[in-house]
Amino acid sequence: MSESPYVFEVTQHNFAEVVVENSQRVPVLVDFWADWCQPCKTLTPLLTKLAQESRGGCILAKINADAEQALTGHFQVRSLPTVMVVWQGQIVDQLVGVQPEAVYREVISRFQVQPVEDPVLEQVEALWQRGRHQQALHLLRETLKQEPDSLDLKVALAEKLLQLDRGEEVRTLLESLPAEERDRQPVSGLLVRLQFVDLVRDAPELADLVARVRADPDDHAARQQLAARYVLAGSHEAALQQFMDLLIRAPQFEDGAGRKGLLAVFEMLGSDNPLVTTYRRRMFSLLH
Repeated sequence: MSESPYVFEVTQHNFAEVVVENSQRVPVLVDFWADWCQPCKTLTPLLTKLAQESRGGCILAKINADAEQALTGHFQVRSLPTVMVVWQGQIVDQLVGVQPEAVYREVISRFQVQPVEDPVLEQVEALWQRGRHQQALHLLRETLKQEPDSLDLKVALAEKLLQLDRGEEVRTLLESLPAEERDRQPVSGLLVRLQFVDLVRDAPELADLVARVRADPDDHAARQQLAARYVLAGSHEAALQQFMDLLIRAPQFEDGAGRKGLLAVFEMLGSDNPLVTTYRRRMFSLLH
């Protein structure tokens, strides 16, 4: 276990939690290394330094390629060291071999959000990334008692509760905000995410929905639920593709559920996201 709150030892058991979940907020550098790899002994300390300097602006996930052969094979890692950059659940870049420090800094800055300046939110993120979810929620609630009008604290609390599938608490919190705040990001995006929470209430798990859609591509209800499951898992491109397929196969299903789903994901991701640009163009071409 690393002493840094921004550096993790990753296995197939915690990959989704450390890499996929954290990548929804910050870029994650996935460092495949091995004991026998001399260049790795140069690169890993450098990446550790960059993660620590970022103070939560990026995360380093270290994977021992020999010990975690399932992950190594899944990502088709052929050479060490290999660094994959994961952002919002997607691999957005890959660097093989040791590159100059400036290369890693550039790729981090390309996807990095501004560092958290609020010390409370910074502490919350550090607790959360370590899996100390209840401590993080307690800190947010206690701080909100002292700063009851802080939108940043309320948004942070809503985001954390959503990750714990506590949708009704999120709904109550967000609906208490002024209308002008609910109509713009980031609150509008959280309200959209709640729609997907409602869609999968009592729905089968993701693997079961995948099997149902494969067995019957015209099971439109299962495809809609599958898309919603993908959204909540952070697999936005997979979700967009399912909604696009639904729009193609059954444009009138549930009063245009495919088109509405696409628009909802667009709202969540924001107009600057490259996935939004791609799928908005596809949707426009299909509808016109």
